[in-house]
Amino acid sequence: MNPDESVRRAVRLQDELPVLTSAAPGGTEKYIPRLVDSHLQRALSRSAAVELRGPRGVGKTTTALQQAGAVLAMQDPDTAMAVREDPRSALSGQRAPLLIDEWQEVSEVLWAVKTHLDTSDTPGQFVITGSVRGDSWEQMPLTGRSEAIDLFPLSVAERRGNLGMSLVYRLFEGVDLETDEIDLSVNDYIDLALQSGYPNTMDESDPDARTARLRNRIDGTVNVDSLVGRHNRSKLADFLACYALHSGGVVPLQRLCDDIGISRNTGTAYLHLLTRTYLVADAPSYHTNRISYLRKAPKRLLVDAGLLAAAWGVDAAVIRRSADLRGRLLETFVAAQLRTQTLTSGVHYKLKHLRRNDREVDFILDGGIRGIVAVEVKVGVYGGRSEARHLFWLRDRLEQSFTCGVLLHTGGRPPRPLDNAHTKRIWSAPISVLWA
Repeated sequence: MNPDESVRRAVRLQDELPVLTSAAPGGTEKYIPRLVDSHLQRALSRSAAVELRGPRGVGKTTTALQQAGAVLAMQDPDTAMAVREDPRSALSGQRAPLLIDEWQEVSEVLWAVKTHLDTSDTPGQFVITGSVRGDSWEQMPLTGRSEAIDLFPLSVAERRGNLGMSLVYRLFEGVDLETDEIDLSVNDYIDLALQSGYPNTMDESDPDARTARLRNRIDGTVNVDSLVGRHNRSKLADFLACYALHSGGVVPLQRLCDDIGISRNTGTAYLHLLTRTYLVADAPSYHTNRISYLRKAPKRLLVDAGLLAAAWGVDAAVIRRSADLRGRLLETFVAAQLRTQTLTSGVHYKLKHLRRNDREVDFILDGGIRGIVAVEVKVGVYGGRSEARHLFWLRDRLEQSFTCGVLLHTGGRPPRPLDNAHTKRIWSAPISVLWA
C-alpha cells in the first residue's frame, strides 16, 4: 500500500466517524454535557487550533467528537504509521474541525499542523487532544497558534446536569449563595468523593471494582514506556504513594524525597512526570506584600478524590474513622470541583493556597485585578465565625483585594453570611453549594 492510500484509510470522514468511546456520536451511551462544551465551541470560533488536554480516560475524545468533522486516532497503529509516513497529506483536505486524538503518540504531527496554520489561520480547523502536558520542545510548533483547554474529571455539577451559574461566579460577582441540598452528612460527602469523576468509574456501584479501576489507572500511567522512560518505576510508584499521603498538605519537595530516599533532582523529575500526566495538580502558594512569613511550598493535591483513596488503598469505612483522612479527602474533592469551574466563572483565576505558621486558608482563587476569593473547608456541622476566623483575618489584611470568602462545611445549615457588611461578604455554606 502506498502512503497516499494508507493516509486515506486512516482518516475517517464525518459520516464514518469511528466510535472511539461508548458516549461518542453513534455510541451506545448518552453523552454527559460538560462545563467545557460551550468554551470549546467558542474557542473553535476564534482559534484555528484548540488543544484539549487532560488525564487519560477523562473524556477528552468523547467531548472533542461532539465537534469533530473528521478524526485521526493516533492510538490506532495503522493511523499512527500513516501519519508518520506523510503527516502533511493526512491533514490535507479533511472536513473541519479535524480531531487529532492523542497527539503524543505521533508528536511530529504538530509540526505538520504548524505548517498548515502558517498558510491558513481560519478558525476551527483542528481539535488536538492529548493525555500529557507537552514538554517545551514538543509544544513549540503550536506556540502562539493554538488555544489550550484543560479538561479534568467530571464535577458533581456535571454529573447532575447542573451547568448553570457556578459558585465561583457567584462569589466573584457578589451573588447570594443558595442550595437545595442541605441534608447531606459528612458520610454522604465522602461517598460522593469516592465515586470519582472519571466517566468509566463514577457509576460503578461495586466499591471494590471502582477502586480496582482507579488503581489500574494509576498503574497504567506510571508504567507507560513512552512517559516513564528510564525512571525507576518502583521508586516512582513509591513517590506517588508518598505524595498521596500528603494530599491536602503543604509539604516541601525535599521532604517527599527524603521520605523515600531519592535525590531532589530525581524527585523533581518524578513530580514533573506526574504533573505532566495529570495525576497530580499542585496548588501554588499565594503571595502578597501585605502579609509576611508566608510559606512557599505548594499544596499537594491529586487530581481526583476517588483516585486519592485508591492510591491510599483504603475504603470508606477506614476514611470515616480517621479525621486526618477525611480532611485530606474532602479538601482534594473540593479542589477538584473548583478546578472544573475555571472555564465557566467568567473570571480567569488560578487555584492557590495561603499558609504561614499561625494562619492558613485552604484555597485562594486568584483573579488578578478582580481580587481574590478565599475558601475554607471544614469537616464539621456548624460553620460559624470561629471556624471562619482566618477568612476574617485575611479580609482585614488584603482590604480592597479581598472580594469574598466562604467557609464550606459538612453540616446541614443553609448558606448564610457571617458578617453584616454589604461588601467583602464572608459566607458559611454546606459543600453542596458547589453544585447547587
